Amino acid sequence: MIIRLDDLPEQGRTFEGEESPEVMALEQSAEFHPAGPLYYDLYAQLVDGMLIVRGKVSAEMKGCCARCTQIFSTTVADSGFLRDYSDLQGLEVVDVTEDLREAILLNLPHFPLCDESCRGLCPQCGKDLNEGPCGCSGRQAGGAWDALDSLNL
Repeated sequence: MIIRLDDLPEQGRTFEGEESPEVMALEQSAEFHPAGPLYYDLYAQLVDGMLIVRGKVSAEMKGCCARCTQIFSTTVADSGFLRDYSDLQGLEVVDVTEDLREAILLNLPHFPLCDESCRGLCPQCGKDLNEGPCGCSGRQAGGAWDALDSLNL
């Protein structure tokens, strides 16, 4: 998103729109991928030679659940987006696209879950426990800690 400084009125201006998913430029191995455009609703104003941009930025993202490995969609948003640009000498435009991208990336969940109540996969047989019980005992025989079970203390 480009802000033309010479078109910016003294009282500031609102910018609403979207950027294509390609601005996210995530690696193929990333846990999340854009599922739609990046939306922004921003207010920009020049104050004492500094450009202040604030507002909200959001994007629909697809990711892999850390518990059950299912692909899910989630909206990632930063409703407190705030940036200042102070080195404007000789500039006619300011491109805030990279800062919008960064705001989304910093708000991605560190432990992505399709649902807070996701039960994950059975460690024994690998069945998705969200679909119901798996039928196996869920306990590995001959595990490393089995010898401790036989101790009489």
